[in-house]
Amino acid sequence: MKRLIDKRLDDWYFSDDKKPLIIKGSRQVGKTYSIREFARRNYENLIEINFEREIEYVDLFKSTRNPKEILNYLKLTYLDTPFDKTTLLFLDEIQASPDALTTLKFLAEDFPLDIICSGSVLGVAISSTPSFPVGYVEIWDMRPLTFIEYLWALGVEQTIIDLLNKSLIDKSPLQEALHEKMNKILLDFLIVGGMPEVVSTYLKNKNYRESLAVQRRIVQDYTHDMAKYASGSDRIKARECYESIPLQLAKENKKFQYSLIKKGYSARYYDSSLRWLEDSGLIIKVNRLSQIQSPIEAYSELPVFKVYMNDTGLLISQFDEKIIADLLSEKLGSYKGVIFENLIAQMIKTNGKKAYYYEPNQHAEIDFIINYESQITPIEVKSASNTQSKSFVNFIKNNKSKFSCRVSMKNIGFNEEMNILYIPFYLFEFWLNKERDVLKEIAY
Repeated sequence: MKRLIDKRLDDWYFSDDKKPLIIKGSRQVGKTYSIREFARRNYENLIEINFEREIEYVDLFKSTRNPKEILNYLKLTYLDTPFDKTTLLFLDEIQASPDALTTLKFLAEDFPLDIICSGSVLGVAISSTPSFPVGYVEIWDMRPLTFIEYLWALGVEQTIIDLLNKSLIDKSPLQEALHEKMNKILLDFLIVGGMPEVVSTYLKNKNYRESLAVQRRIVQDYTHDMAKYASGSDRIKARECYESIPLQLAKENKKFQYSLIKKGYSARYYDSSLRWLEDSGLIIKVNRLSQIQSPIEAYSELPVFKVYMNDTGLLISQFDEKIIADLLSEKLGSYKGVIFENLIAQMIKTNGKKAYYYEPNQHAEIDFIINYESQITPIEVKSASNTQSKSFVNFIKNNKSKFSCRVSMKNIGFNEEMNILYIPFYLFEFWLNKERDVLKEIAY
C-alpha cells in the first residue's frame, strides 16, 4: 500500500548525515509494513529484531551499551549477513526495551549499519526515558492513511488527483457529477477510516461488517496496550478516558468533561492518563484559546480542551449498531458534526499542525484555529446543507482575519470581499498541503 512516508524514507536513505531513525505511532498504522518495503527497495539484507517477541535482545541491551559488544553479538547471530551499508537494522517494538532506546546514542556514533526503530506506544517510552538520546536520533510520526493515501489505495489515477489540485489552485468548482462522486468517496473514508488493515479488508469485498470487526479488534488491541504499558492506576484510567470519547463528542458542548467518565472526578485524577493516550498517538487534544492574539500558543487554555480519536473509522466503530447502520445509509443525523470535526482534527494533526478552538461567548464557537502561512486562520466545519454562520462571519470581521476557510459538502468557491475559501471536505487535505513556506520566502 503506497504511503506518503515512502518518499521521505528514500530521502533519508540518500542523505549524507542520517541518524538512527525512530518512527512512532499507534498500533496498526502501517509502520512495520512501510519499513520492510523500504528495506526491500534499498538494501540487500534486513536484520529485524522485535523486542516484544525476542526477549534475548532485551537482555542484551540491559547488559551492555557498548556498540562493539552489540555488533559482535549480532555477527554471531547472523553469520551470513554482511555488516555494512547493504544491511538495515530494524528494531521493532523498541518501547519494550528502554535500554535499547538509551543505547541509540552510542550506536549513532559508532555502528556500521543504518538503523530504523519503531513502536506502538513509543511516544510514551520516549517521554518517560530520562536518558533519551536527544540530538542523536531523528523522530518521525506516522498516522493512519490520509485521504490522499486512501485515494491511492482505491486506485484513483494521478490525472484525477491533478484535477482536484487544479480546482483548488484555480478556486473553480469541479463538474457537479465529479463533485458528488468525491463526496461519496469521502463518506466511505469517514466510515472505513485509515487503518491499513481495515482499508485492505474493505477493498477486498466492500463489506463494511468485516471491516468493522477489524476496527473493533484494533481498539481492543489499544486497550491491551494500556494494560501492558501504562503504569500503575493509569492502566484502568487510560481505558476509561478512551472509552468515554464517543460520549464526550456526542454532547452539544464537546468540551472534555472528567465527570462524564466518573461523577465527581476531576483533572487531578485523570490528567496523567490523558497524557498517556496523547503520547501514544491514540487521541488528538484541541485546546481552547482565551483570546485571538499572536502567538496563539501563548493563549492556549490548558485545562479546557476537546479530545478526538486518531481515526474516524475507529470512532464510528465504537457507536452502537443502529447509529452505524444509519451512517452506512448516509443518514448521518446528529452525529455528522462530530464525525466531520474528528476528520478535520485528524487531517490537521497529520499535517503536523497544532489546532485550537475559540468560544467568544457561550452562543458562538469557531471550530478550529490554526497557523496557516504564518497567519491566524479560522476554520469552520459545516456538516449541514445550510452553511451560513453569523458567528464565523462576525469573528472574521472583529479579528480582521486575512484569510479563513469554511469546509462543507458543497463545491469549491471563494468570497473575495471577506477572503473566505469555501472547500469541500475531500479537498481540505490538499489545501493543507498547498501551504507556502512564508518564512523561507522572506529569508530569500
